[in-house]
Amino acid sequence: MKLSAHEHDTKTLTAETLDTALQQIKMNGYTVFESVLSQDLVDELRSRYMELLNANIAENAPNRGAKRWQMHLPFQAPFNHPDVVSNPLVLSVIDQLLGENCICHYLGNNTPLPGSDYQPTHSDIHQLFPEIDAPSPVYCIVLDIPLVEFRKENGAMEIWPGGTHLMPSGIDIENLSKIMHSEQILMPAGSLLIRDARMWHRGTPNISDEPRPNIALMYARSWFKTMYPQIGIRQDIYDALSERAKQLFRHEEIGSGEDPRTKMVTRWT
Repeated sequence: MKLSAHEHDTKTLTAETLDTALQQIKMNGYTVFESVLSQDLVDELRSRYMELLNANIAENAPNRGAKRWQMHLPFQAPFNHPDVVSNPLVLSVIDQLLGENCICHYLGNNTPLPGSDYQPTHSDIHQLFPEIDAPSPVYCIVLDIPLVEFRKENGAMEIWPGGTHLMPSGIDIENLSKIMHSEQILMPAGSLLIRDARMWHRGTPNISDEPRPNIALMYARSWFKTMYPQIGIRQDIYDALSERAKQLFRHEEIGSGEDPRTKMVTRWT
């Protein structure tokens, strides 16, 4: 979806755009707002991101398949920019799906380098009630922010829209996905991909000559817990957040971390 100049300037969706986005997520599992973040912010995010990624590559083996690295990002500039962690355009959608009492519990990424292969088809979250053959209301949303243009050549995410986020447990995802419709999400850098965490997807081969970086955040209902470690947030950084951002990150590890001027604390898994 391409937002209007007024929506960009005011960071407010029209009622029609909001309704369309909600219907797309409910029916297909996702929606995309194209080219939302400023080029300056995207450049700053990508530059710092690549510093951390290169340091990770130098010290750790790939942990999401060949030539593919997942890492947690520090809750520090530029990754804690309001347009990243508490974007009003995103929250207007998420609030309708998860409620205004929702939380954010993940700040990280998954980066395919040249030479990466297909990931297994999967969803990002477990079903709440695996013993029941009926979908529950949405309880976890992923926000993906591409820091370069997502193209077929650089391993753009492949998704299975049209209801895979509503599938019950016990489905043979890997085999069934081979005969179901899928598509790659191609979008400009700085776009906002908002998706139900249950929707089937996978990383695809990066046959370009550059990494394909993106930032991922996970928002959920306030009671939902995952296996991911808490986000470490220094007290002074937390205190400087907007009231809405404080609410979003209230369940994280507030008061932890070190001053980035002395030593950066980054957790890899």
